[in-house]
Amino acid sequence: MGLIALHSTSAEGSFIRAHTEENSDGPLGIHYDHWDTLSPAEQLRRHRWLNRHGHSPIQRLRLDADLIKTTGLHILDWGPPPNRRP
Repeated sequence: MGLIALHSTSAEGSFIRAHTEENSDGPLGIHYDHWDTLSPAEQLRRHRWLNRHGHSPIQRLRLDADLIKTTGLHILDWGPPPNRRP
C-alpha cells in the first residue's frame, strides 16, 4: 500500500507515516534479502526479470531511500545477484 502511494504522490507521506506507526514490522528503510539463500528456481526467475527489466520491482519505482525511511516503511527488496553487486 505505502510504496504505490509514494510512487503516485510523495504528498501521501504523512498518511503513510501514520499508518506505519500503528503497523510497524521491522527497522525502517530498505533492506535486502540474500541471493545465496534463494532456491535455484527463484534465482532463475529473478535473473530473467532482471535481464528483462534491469531492476527489481521495488527499484523500478525509483523512490528515494530517505523518503522511505522518513515515512516509517520497512521494505525488503531483492539483494543483487553475485554478478550484479553495486
